[in-house]
Amino acid sequence: MTWGLLGILLLLLCILIGFTVGRRLGYQDGLDHGRALATIELRETTLRRGKCPICDRT
Repeated sequence: MTWGLLGILLLLLCILIGFTVGRRLGYQDGLDHGRALATIELRETTLRRGKCPICDRT
């Protein structure tokens, strides 16, 4: 009986570790994607307006 309980606890621990690692990697990928998209959108806005968004020069 103790081997069965130990096996179940080990399985739950492995699932928890896998979930934690996957969530962290997914979060980091999302941040990287957001940073890349923000750069592209800033460049697009600058080109459409013809002005620098920082100093308002052409």
